Amino acid sequence: MAQAVEIAQKLKLTSIALGCLTRKELCSAFARVNPNTLMTLQNSYNWQSGRSIPRSFSIFEDWAAALGIDQGPHFVMSSSLGEFVRVLGEKFSLPADLLKSFGYDGPAAPSADLPPRDDGGSIWTGGGLLRGSFLAVSPSWSPSQRGRLVCGPLTIDVVNETLVASYQESVLGQTVPFSGTGTTDGRTCQLMLRCPATGDGFLMAFHLPPLPGNFAGGIFAGSAIYDPNSEPTASSIVLLRNHALSVDELATLSQYLAPEPDVMSDQLAKLGYAADADQVAEREILSLLLDERDEATITVRRERVTAVAVLLDRRRLETAA
Repeated sequence: MAQAVEIAQKLKLTSIALGCLTRKELCSAFARVNPNTLMTLQNSYNWQSGRSIPRSFSIFEDWAAALGIDQGPHFVMSSSLGEFVRVLGEKFSLPADLLKSFGYDGPAAPSADLPPRDDGGSIWTGGGLLRGSFLAVSPSWSPSQRGRLVCGPLTIDVVNETLVASYQESVLGQTVPFSGTGTTDGRTCQLMLRCPATGDGFLMAFHLPPLPGNFAGGIFAGSAIYDPNSEPTASSIVLLRNHALSVDELATLSQYLAPEPDVMSDQLAKLGYAADADQVAEREILSLLLDERDEATITVRRERVTAVAVLLDRRRLETAA
């Protein structure tokens, strides 16, 4: 077997490209293409730390499949680190400064969809991934709109390493603003928002999105606005990055919608995503938002968020091509 080259560094970049923040998530990405993969927690630790290198060619077959690259397993195994970084940079539209941190000084793929860099830290590891504007979508809490979705614009900035957020909904024909700040631990983000109209507090907690930050999912908790019988409520919420609309145009999408794939397709098109006749991402988003749960807690699984993000990333690249 040809010599395996720079395995630890290649695995590190692979984790970033696939949006895997832990070794467990990386193993899961390999297991999705081969349930019997040799990418176990112990092996991934040994390989990423440089304690050993893979001895079976099958791991490189799984690796190429997990990345979805045309170059194949031999390339993954024996290519130079520079060539590997170049290919993944083009495949996943990774930013130039990330590629340079792996020693690659060549041209990066166009990355207009990436959020501006946060001077306080890397955009691929911190709150910079959330900088920009999104359409937030969640199940309606209003008694008169139960069974529907509520959409509202969410903008996030990073100021002195603190997330600063503003959100709004349209309730009873009135624009209701929310604002607040948040933090991130490198894996998840928590936004504490306040509604000045009522003085009520709200929490948005979600997984940091995988590069390039097109989709995030998590939990929205608080109580319904302008409801005399308002009760503490929590639901799933998803964030769809806006690529096409001005701030004012995005605000016009603040409304209640039917939970239907065609309706979700219309929203995605307005945000700058290519159409998909099969509506796979739309159905996955609706499933994530509306799944009935038997358990006592509401949990949004990272793997489900990542799966939708990959679908939307591909559709965004089709639009940008």
